[in-house]
Amino acid sequence: MITEANKGIGFSRVFATVFCSLFIMLGSLCLSYQTVYAQTSKDDESKIAASSESSYVLTLIERGNIKEKITGSDINLKTINEQSKEVSFDYNLLNNVINNLSCFDENNIIESKNAKLEYVGNRYIIRKEIYGTEIDKNILYQNIVSAIKNGQKTINLNSINCYKDPVYTSTSQAVINAQNTLNRYVSSKISYNYGTDGSVLDGNTIKDWIYINGEFQITILEGKVREYVDSIADNYSSSLGYTIPVSGGSSGNNHSWSVDRVAETSALIENIKNGQNITKNPAFVQNSYASYYKTLGNTFVEVDMGRQYLWFYKNGYVVAEGDIVTGNMSLEGCPTPTGVYTLNSRQKDTVLIGPDYQSPVSFWMPFIGNSIGLHDASWRWNFGGDIYKNNGSHGCINLPYSLAQTIYDNISVGTPVICFY
Repeated sequence: MITEANKGIGFSRVFATVFCSLFIMLGSLCLSYQTVYAQTSKDDESKIAASSESSYVLTLIERGNIKEKITGSDINLKTINEQSKEVSFDYNLLNNVINNLSCFDENNIIESKNAKLEYVGNRYIIRKEIYGTEIDKNILYQNIVSAIKNGQKTINLNSINCYKDPVYTSTSQAVINAQNTLNRYVSSKISYNYGTDGSVLDGNTIKDWIYINGEFQITILEGKVREYVDSIADNYSSSLGYTIPVSGGSSGNNHSWSVDRVAETSALIENIKNGQNITKNPAFVQNSYASYYKTLGNTFVEVDMGRQYLWFYKNGYVVAEGDIVTGNMSLEGCPTPTGVYTLNSRQKDTVLIGPDYQSPVSFWMPFIGNSIGLHDASWRWNFGGDIYKNNGSHGCINLPYSLAQTIYDNISVGTPVICFY
């Protein structure tokens, strides 16, 4: 017997795994089973998608363990295809959200800094780099878009290399090489001979002549070195630091001396690059008009009669210097002749005899015959200045006792003597 209840059983879709249909055929009752997979209605699908979109949160993990979030509702996130998980969102809204992230707030940005070299305590040390919080917005944007499309829930900003990190660190070979080079440069110690004290160049000055570019390449600033050489040349201006015209003398020479500032600048740069510890005289320009000058060498006596000052160089070093008195300019035949001469002899404890004088001296070193030379003058209390103009010698170079003794103890016969005004 078939009832209305039986007729109500059919093939309609229901939320069941298995259902049976009852058929009455030829007086026999047959049961048939069909398997049906559960499906959602379109209304239910929309509700689930909307729930998923509104609950989507992308977390950005920044340096310092700072976290910021971008939600699906911030960018109007929508699911286009539930099966493929394809989504859509408003790119303009996303740009606004990204621009308003606190990591792009200028007040929160710390700029990364390369390692740097700093002069401390006579040497260069490496200051470590600083890892800041400045971000490459393009890299972050691309990673955020990709994360949203793929349903990714977190982005670690360190992992995606979006920070503008230092290019050179304390372990970078370029930094280490630069440190080694700089420490070689500032280890230099170059002493110049002039005056009583001379000049000592060391790292405390050299450090100010060095330029390090952004790639840790090092340049010694030639202009700075030249300024220093100029100051050295100025100090030598009282001793070969300017052109000294002389003529006459035992070989009739006419020549000049001056500091070769260009050559000395180049030489000094090489001294520094090699980290040298030396004592030196600067390079000289030596202009000669006679073969004699070529043999003058670096041992000689220089007498600046205009300044009333004498220097004695031996093997390129100033052995002695000081104020002097030369020939009387107010008496005919008494001014000391200019020229280049050579020392004729050395004699101790003798008496100089002239037409109207006899002067005992302890150190006698003649260079023009046996009549004009270098000697001590114990009868004088003062030397230098303008004494020679009215109260000078009969032509000799009068020296203080100690200066005469030092020259005598170190000079040899044949040493050049240069006299000029």
